[in-house]
Amino acid sequence: MSEQAPLAFQDLVSHRLLSQGLVSPTASQTPLQAAERLACTQGQHLGGVIAALALRSGGNPTDVVAAFDSAHIVRAYPMRGTVFAVPAADVQWMSAIAGTRSVRAATRRRIELGLTDEYLGRIKEAILRLLAEAPEGALSRGELSDGLEQSGTLLNAAQRYHVLFTLIASGTLVYGPLRGREHLVVSAADWLPASGTLEARFNGDELAATAEWLRRYLVGHGPATLRDFAWWTKLPLGQVRKAMNTFLGGAELEHYGLNAAGEPLWGAGGLTPYVEQNHAAIAAARLLPPFDELLLGYQDRSAIVSDDHHRKIDTARNGVFKPVVYANGRIVATWGSEGSGKNRRLVVRPFEKPLSKAAMRTLERAFLNYPERR
Repeated sequence: MSEQAPLAFQDLVSHRLLSQGLVSPTASQTPLQAAERLACTQGQHLGGVIAALALRSGGNPTDVVAAFDSAHIVRAYPMRGTVFAVPAADVQWMSAIAGTRSVRAATRRRIELGLTDEYLGRIKEAILRLLAEAPEGALSRGELSDGLEQSGTLLNAAQRYHVLFTLIASGTLVYGPLRGREHLVVSAADWLPASGTLEARFNGDELAATAEWLRRYLVGHGPATLRDFAWWTKLPLGQVRKAMNTFLGGAELEHYGLNAAGEPLWGAGGLTPYVEQNHAAIAAARLLPPFDELLLGYQDRSAIVSDDHHRKIDTARNGVFKPVVYANGRIVATWGSEGSGKNRRLVVRPFEKPLSKAAMRTLERAFLNYPERR
């Protein structure tokens, strides 16, 4: 394909579907492989991130839960002040180069809440003591709050959020195993591998770490631009460009032309033959969970959804994204369910015209097999 011509929207989305492992020829074998491929998977909605990883690795949510429980995958705040599912081996070095930026950006808010560095330090030590005394070294957020209160530290909801966010983003805590539908908090030092720090993995070299993160993003999300990655991580675009120069021309990446703004698109090499061989599977209707990376993994989402339709996914304009229906290269509807047990049924809300009967039959089958913990 021409290096000068903009890549058509449908071709761009088709390639991204393959990169993300949502079509069987490129799907991962395990949830950990899926998490490694994406590098970071949007994780605000616990059920959503479990489904997102399951859909990319065989469809079994139990396997995803097992990956969390066995310390292969964790949830944390590695970047952007947002919670993501991340391979346990990567979260420390990612947080070191991007998570700490989020912590600094929230300094004023912590001061407004009375969370001085000295006070946070005392809370941190109290939390680590509580975790050390817990039978399995893991506690729910409610149990941590109760434990702090019993020791004389009363925090309101906003303070509790910022304490956990700060201690997770700065590398002290992490969300580890699950108990029912809740992620438990654990000590990062106890739960994460020592080989995963910036110093151990990259000899402290932030540029080398940025290059590896960029490579993973382009392989797992591409074709995408350097600007997409800089927005995704909130790392400086200049730093991202320098990182790209360290492996530009490597066989693993391929130039896929330009986006609509004329910026180069990069992705895993050799995707186009898979696109040509899997048109039907790529076009097929499918249910995607809330906050899925196919939609949220890019600054410019115009290839897959119009601005008007995007507003129907985030109706309150507060960053809370509904589960969506993909079909033939576009996000065409939101979806949900009504009823319970045997009476539970799929509800699809198209943005425009109703979906075809064939598409609805495909979605009904997908609904029956949707990787949801019940």
